Amino acid sequence: MNITTYQPAYLAEAAGLFVQSFRRLRAAVPTLPNRFEQPEEVSRFLERLFSQCPGVFAFDHGRLAGYLGWYEADDFRGANRRAAFVPVWAQAASPEGGRRVDQALYTAAARQWLASGCEVHCLTLLADQAERLQIWFWHGFGLAVVDAVRPVQPLNRAVPSGITIRRASLADAPHLAEIEAEHAVHYAQPPVLMAPIPANTPEEFETLLSQPSNTVWLALDGEHTAGYLRLEMESFGAAAIVAAPDTIAITGVYVRPAYRGRGIAASLLDAALRHYSALGFARCSVDFESFNPDAANFWPRYFQPVCFSLMRVPELGPGR
Repeated sequence: MNITTYQPAYLAEAAGLFVQSFRRLRAAVPTLPNRFEQPEEVSRFLERLFSQCPGVFAFDHGRLAGYLGWYEADDFRGANRRAAFVPVWAQAASPEGGRRVDQALYTAAARQWLASGCEVHCLTLLADQAERLQIWFWHGFGLAVVDAVRPVQPLNRAVPSGITIRRASLADAPHLAEIEAEHAVHYAQPPVLMAPIPANTPEEFETLLSQPSNTVWLALDGEHTAGYLRLEMESFGAAAIVAAPDTIAITGVYVRPAYRGRGIAASLLDAALRHYSALGFARCSVDFESFNPDAANFWPRYFQPVCFSLMRVPELGPGR
């Protein structure tokens, strides 16, 4: 197997490798948008990436067996660590090549990541690639983030007794900032232990709610806020394969501890799905940390995973 770096002549074949994989996934999850079934669309993404990244390409008997490209970030996930991140469309491997393709690609890429000071290695795979997931697990990677989708179809859930669900207005911005501050603290607690996440201010919630397609839904116990659900047209960090003009993305949800176990989160989701169904949206997306038990227990009940993002923090990194 021959490993080399990017050349423009490789572009069409690389795009074709990813398109093959994506079409297999979309056949099982037709809710996904179809744009990544188009080689020209994938080529545009890859061309931009490889204009700034050398990438690694594996050839077996003269045919492209796999490729890997990445971005580098200095403050990955707010943890003050430099990382190499491989988006889902920035990698593919031929099924015929077996584990040796991914092994060769990672070996070559890891050399470059070490030389450029990357302390974290992160890669996103399509969720139906069970054999490849095992290969990367054996490389020391662990599951970190799940991207999932569902059709915009209501759940037909009854609202819990004593709870009212309604859409938030601009006047609710101070209350939203207050409960989101609690939500942000939750992420830093065991066992999640994420880097602190800044909560939106009332002014930022006003801006969010001023965008026509964005909404926030409140669960109220009288005048007291029991929980909220936030949806936007774009979700920062979500996998590109879920994004489309008719996709609405969940970007935040939190139910206060005293109200959990009553079905409030599902009722919030149901209200939102009813709203976006009436507007003609086709799908709803969500991305969540797999190591957050509340999220991991809730979202897979209603959403189908389409991407798994894996991370590794090598013991011997830059400066060691």
